Amino acid sequence: MVHQITVIIMHLNQGRAERIINKYLKEEGALHFTLIVPEENGEAVDVKAASKAARDAGTSAFIVRPKYGTSALVIEKTVKELKKHELPVLLLPTNVEDICHGIDAVLFITLLNSRNVYWMVGAQALGAPVLKQMGIETIPAAYLVFEPGGIMSWMGDVKPLPQSDPRLAAIHALGAEYFGMRYVYLETGLRRTEQVPTEIISAIVKMTGIGIMLECINAPVKYIKSAFDAGAKLIITEPRDDIKTIISAISTA
Repeated sequence: MVHQITVIIMHLNQGRAERIINKYLKEEGALHFTLIVPEENGEAVDVKAASKAARDAGTSAFIVRPKYGTSALVIEKTVKELKKHELPVLLLPTNVEDICHGIDAVLFITLLNSRNVYWMVGAQALGAPVLKQMGIETIPAAYLVFEPGGIMSWMGDVKPLPQSDPRLAAIHALGAEYFGMRYVYLETGLRRTEQVPTEIISAIVKMTGIGIMLECINAPVKYIKSAFDAGAKLIITEPRDDIKTIISAISTA
């Protein structure tokens, strides 16, 4: 009974962007999100061309993930371009100053395995009133970084979770679920060379009911399909030519 009440309350607290995503997820069984990285000194990708190609291939939403030190003006310009495609545009912030006009929702993340209280709750406390004043929707999510950790370990003072212990990852995800977070975002810090083991995904699915957002930058389609089979239903990749193939690989139709 308590669990049912909790589910009802969580549903009532969902904003428009999250309801759209959940509707798509219920209909499709799995979704592909495209990660866009705005950069201060020229774009890493041609945002206009890349976002159009991703939309045409069937991506369901865009996630804007600025690099450290990118100005809000650059972020806002990127968001404005993405909004032309009439898909949800989510912000995955690196700090409070990333908040800008135009986004549909912010992934309100806690860097759960950081050793620095600022990344666990400090930045969130500073950003919360800004989001409230701007009327921006928030989607509560935990963020877990696995070995080797890479830049995320250095910037976020992270203690990377070992890839060899799926249970340790699962109990962190369960803690996030009990905190009331609706998603857990998984990555390794070295996104172009390391992927989160599918055994970890399976362990999280077995122990929790939390949604998994899995970052699969530069991952082969074979890995993405195995991650989907393990229980990851929200797959995040960079703009790439084979998005349609990825969506086909995770299709439940």
